[in-house]
Parts: sequence; C-alpha cells; structure tokens
Amino acid sequence: MSTDFSYEHVFRAPSVETIIEAYFDADHLAYQDKLADLGDRVVTDSQDDGVTKKATWRVTSLKSLPVFVRPFVKGGRLAFLESMSWKRGGGLVEGTVAPDILNGRVQIVSKYELTKIGENQIKRRYSGTVTANITLLSGKIERGIVAEFDKSMALMAKCTQDWLDQRAKPSAPR
Repeated sequence: MSTDFSYEHVFRAPSVETIIEAYFDADHLAYQDKLADLGDRVVTDSQDDGVTKKATWRVTSLKSLPVFVRPFVKGGRLAFLESMSWKRGGGLVEGTVAPDILNGRVQIVSKYELTKIGENQIKRRYSGTVTANITLLSGKIERGIVAEFDKSMALMAKCTQDWLDQRAKPSAPR
C-alpha cells in the first residue's frame, strides 16, 4: 500500500534555479530544520559535475515519535537519509527520504516541479508517495507521515520565502 501527497505554492523569486539552490543551501536547510524540530544534519554525499547536482544528508528528528512507532525505532528518535538530485537547466528535483526504521520498509519518494508562471513568480508542485511495508500498520504510518506534511507544508514554504526575501535584499554599504 502507498499514500500519495501533493502540494502547490507560488514563490516570489526571479528564477526556478534560485529556489532549487535553496534546497541545497546549508543555511536554508538549517533554518527549515529548526522549524521542523530536526537536528544533526550531516552531509553524507555531495556531488556536482556541472550537469547534475546531488546531495544526501543524515538527519535526526528531535520530536518524540507516536507511541505505536517507538518500539520500531532505536532510542525513540527517528533518523533518516534524505537525498535530492537536480539536473541543471531543468525545473525538476527528485528526492527520497529513507527513515532508519524496520530495515528500509518505510520510504518517501518525491519530486519538486518548478515552473516560472510570471514575473518574479515560480510555482512549485511538491508531490510523491509514502510507502510503508509493515503488516497491519502500513496505512496508519503512511497517513501519519502525510498528516505531518499537511501540518508543516505552509510553514516550510514560508521559511523558504523568508530565506529568498532575505537573499534578495541589497547588501548594506560598508
């Protein structure tokens, strides 16, 4: 069983690339992590050959897990590998999130599709699928993850917009 998700948002930004670069920027990620109660983001792989940019991070959740999930997670804190890949010149970023739970039986596969829709307007569609292959709990886990997305998506979009706005401000003279 799998559960699909999809969210759309329009950002104020000069280009698709400006937004995509945010997804790979350490300061932007740290800002989002703080808001999402994530910590200990560590780059485990980073490649950029000028054509394709890829990164993988190991991230730890600072939130307590739901009671029914805790027995499956060592230490009661969820860690996961998050990977993203972008072919430069395009508006598609593909991603995966693999929680460190039950030998890889939970996974999120997603994509960001970005298109310029007007002057300083970039539409982002974030969509994907949550899959949990755990007898009797799959649907509950999948719906729980999507419910967390539902709660946090507006906040994460605001975070990205704030970061973009901050970068767009002219530097003060020295």
